[in-house]
Amino acid sequence: MLEMLLVIAIFITLTGMAIISISGAMPQQQVTTGMNQAMAVIRQGRDSAISQRRDYQLMYGPPMLTNQIGLEQLNPSGGAPMVLPPVTLEPPAAFGLDPSITTDTPDGFGTCSGGLCFGGSPTEQWLSNGTFVNSVGQPLNATIFVHIPGNPGAQRAFTILGTTGRIRAYKWDGANWVLQ
Repeated sequence: MLEMLLVIAIFITLTGMAIISISGAMPQQQVTTGMNQAMAVIRQGRDSAISQRRDYQLMYGPPMLTNQIGLEQLNPSGGAPMVLPPVTLEPPAAFGLDPSITTDTPDGFGTCSGGLCFGGSPTEQWLSNGTFVNSVGQPLNATIFVHIPGNPGAQRAFTILGTTGRIRAYKWDGANWVLQ
């Protein structure tokens, strides 16, 4: 009986340690999942523009929900664009930069509290050659921040190089942005 109580006590202790370990890792996994969802949309926009030889516009903000991002295939003949279903970040991940973080990513494309940092451009799109451009057709470098509100340790970012559409992912380590 004493041995059985000892085994149960050890099992309970190990279970408690596992729960504490998992609960600390969950926000990191959730924010990484959110970043991967947003990066998939960005990659799809570039890849579709190149493979279909059509321009694709990035969609976010009204009428979409706060944590949605999507694509729209532009019709060169001026007809109605084809809107692809938007992707919603899996909660609790959200677009945004924690207010305690004031450091830009090593690429230096800028920061913004809203999380979708396009340098004030009202329209962002991929040309059929894969270039990510602003509303006047100039290459646009951008940074997208994904975080879990209220948890500065759960912060991710990725940058888009306008001339090539290259994506680079970063993780906040508490003091600096490091490549992920």
